[in-house]
Amino acid sequence: MKMKELERETGIGRETIRFYIREGLLPEPVRPKRNVATYGPSHVARLNLIKRLQQERFLPLSIIKTIVNSEAEHPVSGFEAFIGLETRLGPMLSETRAFAPRLLEEAAAEAGVSMEDVRALAEIGFLTIDTKDNAEWLNQRNVRLLELIGEWRKAGYTTEAGFPIEVYRIYAEVTEVLAHRAVSQFYTAFGDKVPTEEAAQMAVQGIRLINEMMPLLRIEKIIREVGRVSATGVLTPDEEDGV
Repeated sequence: MKMKELERETGIGRETIRFYIREGLLPEPVRPKRNVATYGPSHVARLNLIKRLQQERFLPLSIIKTIVNSEAEHPVSGFEAFIGLETRLGPMLSETRAFAPRLLEEAAAEAGVSMEDVRALAEIGFLTIDTKDNAEWLNQRNVRLLELIGEWRKAGYTTEAGFPIEVYRIYAEVTEVLAHRAVSQFYTAFGDKVPTEEAAQMAVQGIRLINEMMPLLRIEKIIREVGRVSATGVLTPDEEDGV
């Protein structure tokens, strides 16, 4: 089809379509001749997905680009089936103790963590700060993370003792990798095979099981590492660096 037909089929104007092509959100058309471009069903599907992600999920183009460019590995139908899955997971994974979103400065003051350190934690990816109504907020998970940083310091793990903000970077980086792999594997396995509600239940069960596995695995590794150090008297370079 030609550009005019693509516009009619999707309800998206040509200038916007050309912008999506330039920005890499939409593949180049087939050009059988100079000044002639043709578009196919894949362009229609991609444009409809972009429109849906914008109108229903209010996602920025940077995130949309990541999603639509994953087509080669994950079919679009898989993503469409799970659009909005995250909104189901939050309530289903809520803890028994209620944590409401808090204004950033209020949460920092209550946790006893300076705003300078909060900014540094966000810079390394340990905390995520949301902006809403021209104010900065922490969601319930980040509120608790900040509380735990405050408790951690009260327990003696201070900057002066050798635990600067940089220490937390490794935890942010490792969990980022684990989260990426877990989500990719889940979407690949179930993206176009399981109804959204069932997928949400499966995801919650999987997250809870992993959340029980990880502390046990970490404690096991720490105890064995402490035993190794006791037996050899040798610290690894990472341990000497405080990481």
